[in-house]
Amino acid sequence: MSYKAEKEAFVGNLNGTTVTEIALINASAPLAVLLRAVAIPWLFGQVYCKFNIGFRFLLDFCLLVLPTMLCVTILADNTIALLSGGVSMVLSLLVFSDRRSKPSKPTQTQSVSLQTILERKLSENVPFVTNYRAYANIATAVCILAVDFHIFPRRFAKAEMYGTGLMDAGVGSFVVSNAIVSPEARGKYRMARSLSGKLSNIAQSVKSTAPLWVIGLSRMVAVKALDYQEHVTEYGVHWNFFFTLAVVRVLSTAVLQFTGAGMSGLLSLVLAVQYQFALSNQGLLEFVLHGSDGKDPRRGFLDANREGICSCWGFLAVYFAGVELGKFIFKKRSTVQQWLVGCVQLLVSCGVFWLLLVLCEEYVEPVSRRTANLAYQLWMMVYNIQIIGSMLLVDLVVVIAAELRLVKREYSPRIWAAEPTTADSKDAIPTEQQLPDWCVLSAVNRNQLFFFLLANLLTGAVNLCVDTLRTEPFMAFCIVFAYMLQLCNVAVVLHARNISLKFW
Repeated sequence: MSYKAEKEAFVGNLNGTTVTEIALINASAPLAVLLRAVAIPWLFGQVYCKFNIGFRFLLDFCLLVLPTMLCVTILADNTIALLSGGVSMVLSLLVFSDRRSKPSKPTQTQSVSLQTILERKLSENVPFVTNYRAYANIATAVCILAVDFHIFPRRFAKAEMYGTGLMDAGVGSFVVSNAIVSPEARGKYRMARSLSGKLSNIAQSVKSTAPLWVIGLSRMVAVKALDYQEHVTEYGVHWNFFFTLAVVRVLSTAVLQFTGAGMSGLLSLVLAVQYQFALSNQGLLEFVLHGSDGKDPRRGFLDANREGICSCWGFLAVYFAGVELGKFIFKKRSTVQQWLVGCVQLLVSCGVFWLLLVLCEEYVEPVSRRTANLAYQLWMMVYNIQIIGSMLLVDLVVVIAAELRLVKREYSPRIWAAEPTTADSKDAIPTEQQLPDWCVLSAVNRNQLFFFLLANLLTGAVNLCVDTLRTEPFMAFCIVFAYMLQLCNVAVVLHARNISLKFW
């Protein structure tokens, strides 16, 4: 067996893991954000504001990125212990912080009523969305390299046909991540009235996705030219992740030009049901699995790329569901109480989607990322709503802790900005929110496409230079660590210099 075939076999014919285990891994991200918000003011206090960008970057990397790396590599079998340790650290820091922060003389600001906290108004800039979108990129970047080493459990890799591997969530998460901040979701969408205006908007959508088309074509050519390993049953012979994102974006624009953004939820439901019906009852599933003649041909563009082309239908349904989710997230809210209600609603909806997923897998069809079927679409809603809801809950917990003086707002990074009170205005020292936002999450979120492109290039370079299948676990983790450190470093440097690499 050639080395290329050996590497392809290493990531092929897998069945994934359980949805529950993936949910536990996802919990590490919001927990890391919470730990950062609590630990930094406790450990460093006012001194943190004086640290240079390099030291703050290393703190961010160790607190925000490293836990995700550990959960999917060398500590993958100890996720519960890792999460328990993180929760224990947060609770301990809050308890000790409460004891350290008690002044010798009681003040009026020491006691804050529950009603005052609930009525506290928050900024319209919602950090939990930034955190969620950044983590989608960070987790994907870790996985696309780590999967080539033995330190990455095979159950986390993409399932061949049915199953829920951690990496199966990648493309679906990107679709949802883009959908929730789309103009349609944020109420900034304007549907043209004339046919020429609609066509003009569709043409603009094609233009805006030009980088995705270019990157997709470049990746296809590079893979063929370098004889790089590829998993054909993932998207097809020529198709790839970037083409799927571009097609979904253009099709969504075209559809919404004639239906309006208010129909996104209904469109998602109709598309999901129709697509599943076509898979189950119209022979589409057989075509995706075995091709037009049932002998798995790869002749002709459609047969060669049937997985990638057909799954766009399912991902389009996911996109419209994401738009509906984004409209809920950006619904007008201003107080802590209103956001708490919204958080509960998100977590309840996550439970509802989870129940629907169980029923769908039992009576319709198991999850298949390869076809992006109904079960996969439901899983994507469970997966992403869980992270978004958890990130929102963490932000609210930190805000409430700051109001109770358990966390010092002026020293804690990225606390959700609140309207200043008379007591707040007396603080004369510079706060984290008054300093440049050098957070790794903000940096990654700023240049997401470039970050992911660079991750792909570095992954390819490592695979061409290193025998990943025979690398010792310690060295493998060091390589993944150095790769992520460099990726995040580039993102932070660009962010610190106020550079946004958007050229279309």
